[in-house]
Amino acid sequence: MASMERSVLINASPETIDAFALDVRGWPSWYPGVEQAEPDANYPNVGSVVRVLYRAAGMNFNMTFTVSDYEHLNTIAYEIDGMMTGMTRYTLTPQGNGTVVTGQFEYEVPGGGLGKVLDKLLLERMNSQNLEASLNNMKAAIEG
Repeated sequence: MASMERSVLINASPETIDAFALDVRGWPSWYPGVEQAEPDANYPNVGSVVRVLYRAAGMNFNMTFTVSDYEHLNTIAYEIDGMMTGMTRYTLTPQGNGTVVTGQFEYEVPGGGLGKVLDKLLLERMNSQNLEASLNNMKAAIEG
């Protein structure tokens, strides 16, 4: 299972960041690869679902993000199912006049040995870059 973690300090309150990150329909504007995200009526409660259309390597993938943990102004985590399985978690930690946002992503690619080769050659680097870019894009959008 591949695992990665990145953090960024955003000069904004946890309230501002939490509201921004929970606007799933806005994910395509700041998370590379996300083409569309649609929450169900219970979002962001634990067990609710966000249907995500993700584009990578010129292909579209339908993914399901199920909220596995949500603590207002602190953390939200999703179990991921679709082109890969795994989890992603965002944690907010107040620091001075800002907030450190930490993104974690763990995933496994199906396909046995071939999937592992594809992951090492392409996906792991791309997913790491996308995680870092998403945090930097979030920072830029919130800070203006």
